[in-house]
Amino acid sequence: MKTRIVKLIYQYEPNKNLIKVSISKIPISKACFTIYGAVDFFLRNIFLKSKFKTSFKPVTNKILLGDIINLHNDTGVKDISKINSMTNQIISGKDVYNTNGLPNIRLVKTKDSHWVLFDGHHTMLAYMFAGRKYLHETPHLIVEGGITEYASDKEINIFFGEHKSKLKNDDWRKYVINWQAQKEKQLCNRIQKNMKELFESLSKKFLSLN
Repeated sequence: MKTRIVKLIYQYEPNKNLIKVSISKIPISKACFTIYGAVDFFLRNIFLKSKFKTSFKPVTNKILLGDIINLHNDTGVKDISKINSMTNQIISGKDVYNTNGLPNIRLVKTKDSHWVLFDGHHTMLAYMFAGRKYLHETPHLIVEGGITEYASDKEINIFFGEHKSKLKNDDWRKYVINWQAQKEKQLCNRIQKNMKELFESLSKKFLSLN
């Protein structure tokens, strides 16, 4: 049976560069064919039922948050006040999670070994504003293929919702999505190419709240 892999990663003992990791196999079926479906299956059948184990591992690959590929331009990040609130929470020593307990930050790796943030832009920006530099310094979730670690371009296209049919091959790299815009304007040309550029673009708006 074909499977996907869902990894949960939490920072543990920062001074020792240790992380806490959970690795779960997700059977690929009609119900969880997409990456979103795999996350939902993991949540309902594994995470909420506490059917996963964690282990401690050293950080072997430090991934800069700024290098991660975003799927929204600055105009698609709607709630600066929410980022401000989460930033204050992080600075106070409390990590940010979804109400169901899963990390908001969710990623896949491309076939050319780049990381794509498909959920959690507000949360990742909050960690960046709180001074975090690396992915392992945030709680996050990664979805991998069962045989290869990466997601195909076709799988990444699903993150663009009903607009995925307008994308061909690796076209998604040229575009972002803005769910706040009118339907015909939701698919936008990419302006900020990574989280570093998105963070820098939003910094002035963020600083005006403080």
